[in-house]
Amino acid sequence: MSKLALRIFVSFFSALIITVLGAIAVTSWMISERKESTDTELLVAAQAAAAALADGGVPSLTKWAKSRALDSSMTLDILVIDETGHDLLGRTAPSITTPLPPEGDDFFGYDLPAVLLNLPTKAPELISDEGESFRLVALSKRTGFAALRDIPLSVLLLSLIVTALVSLWLARSITRPIIELQQTTESLAAGNLNSRVPRQTTSRRDEIGRLARSLDMMTNQLASLITGQQQLLRDVSHELRSPLARIRLASGLLAQRDASTAATTGRIDEEVARLDELIEKILDVSRVESGAITWTLEHLELRSIVERILVDASFEAAQLGKSLSSQLGAMPLEIIGDRYWIQSSIENVIRNALKHSPVGASAEVLLDQVEGFARLRVRDSGAGLPTDELTKIFEPFFRSGVASAERSSASAGLGLAITARVVRGHHGRIEARNLRNNSGQSIGFEIDLQWPLAKTSLTNDQAANAHASPDPHFRG
Repeated sequence: MSKLALRIFVSFFSALIITVLGAIAVTSWMISERKESTDTELLVAAQAAAAALADGGVPSLTKWAKSRALDSSMTLDILVIDETGHDLLGRTAPSITTPLPPEGDDFFGYDLPAVLLNLPTKAPELISDEGESFRLVALSKRTGFAALRDIPLSVLLLSLIVTALVSLWLARSITRPIIELQQTTESLAAGNLNSRVPRQTTSRRDEIGRLARSLDMMTNQLASLITGQQQLLRDVSHELRSPLARIRLASGLLAQRDASTAATTGRIDEEVARLDELIEKILDVSRVESGAITWTLEHLELRSIVERILVDASFEAAQLGKSLSSQLGAMPLEIIGDRYWIQSSIENVIRNALKHSPVGASAEVLLDQVEGFARLRVRDSGAGLPTDELTKIFEPFFRSGVASAERSSASAGLGLAITARVVRGHHGRIEARNLRNNSGQSIGFEIDLQWPLAKTSLTNDQAANAHASPDPHFRG
C-alpha cells in the first residue's frame, strides 16, 4: 500500500473510531439516564398500583391503569399483565423474547421499539386478595428518532461541532496539498517562474510530497533554461550594436568619399536602422519579461492618451492610402500605469492594424468600459488567423503556419509581444480574435486590451505589485 493510501486509510479509520466511540459514549449515557429515570417512575407506579389493588382489588387496579394511561405527563406506558399474559386494559403487550426474571431479581432489557422493564429489585410482587399475581411492563413512549428528544441540546450541539471539525480536518488534509499544487501550476502557466510549492507540502513523505518536489525541480530547470535564454538574447543584442554602429559609420564615410554610392549607402543605412530597431525591441521584450523595468505608475486618463495617438496614426494612415475611425465615448476612463509603456503598447496595436488593413480600407478604434476595466478594441479589415494561433501572436518572433498569412510576414513579431507583456504587467488582459459576419465569413481581426479602472488614490501596494502575474482567466 502506498504512503498516501495508508495515510488516507489511517485518517478515515481514526475518524470512524472516534465517531463510534463517541456514539457508544452517548448511547451508554442515554441508557444510564433512562434506566435511572424509568426505574424511579416504575417504582412510584408500582407503589400506586399496589395501593390501588389493596384498596379495591382488581377493579380498582384496572381503574388506576386507565387513569394513568390517560395522563400525558407520564414518560412511560405501564401495562398491567395478569397470569395469562394479557393486559388488564386489553392493550397489546410487546413481544417478550427474554423470560420474565424470577421474583426478586433485577431485570432491565430492551425489545425495540418498546422498552421492557420489571419492578425494581426491592419491589414486592403484586398479588390480589384472591391470590392473583400481576406484573407491570413499562413501555417507552419515545422510540426511534423521537428518543433524540431525551438528549440535551448541548450534547447534540457538541456532537455536531466535533463531527464538523473532524470532517473539516479530513477534507483539508486531503485537498490542501492538491490545491497548493494547482495554484502553483496555474501561477507557472501565467508566467511566474518564481512560483514554488509551499514547504509544508514538499516536506511530506508520501506521493503528493514527491510530486511537489518533482514540480519544484521542473520549475527550477525551466527557470534556469529560460533565464539563460533571455540572458543570451540580451548579450547577443548588446554585442550586435557595436558592429552596427561601425557599419553605419563606414557607410557615412563611403558616401562622403564617393557620391555615386549614395543609393547603396542609403540602403545600408536603412537596413542598419531596421536592425537597430529590432535589437531595441528584443531588449525591450527581455527587460519586460525579466522584470528589469520598474513601472513609473501614475493616474492616466486613457481617452486623452488614445486621442493624441490617433492624431499621429491618422496622418500615417493617410500616407498609406488607408483611413482610421474611432469611437471613444464621452466618459473619461482613468487607469493607473506607466505613461510611456501604456502609450507605446497602444501605438503598437494601432500601427499593427493599419499595416494589415488593405489599401483603401479602414481600421477602427473603440474605447469603452466593461466590468471594472477600461477596454480598447482595435479592428482591421485584414486576413484573420487560424483559431489555434490567436494566442501565439503575442509570443516573440511568432510566424503563422499559414503560408498566405500576410499578417505574419511583415514584421519580426515583437511589437505585440511587448504589448502583451506590458498590458499584463499592469494587471490588464489582452486577447486577439477573428471577426466574422452572420454567415461565418471572416471580415477582419480585432485585438482587445483591458486595464483595471483606477478606484482610489495610488498606493504603495499597487506600485510594489506592478509586475504581478496576468489574469489567466480572461474571457473576451
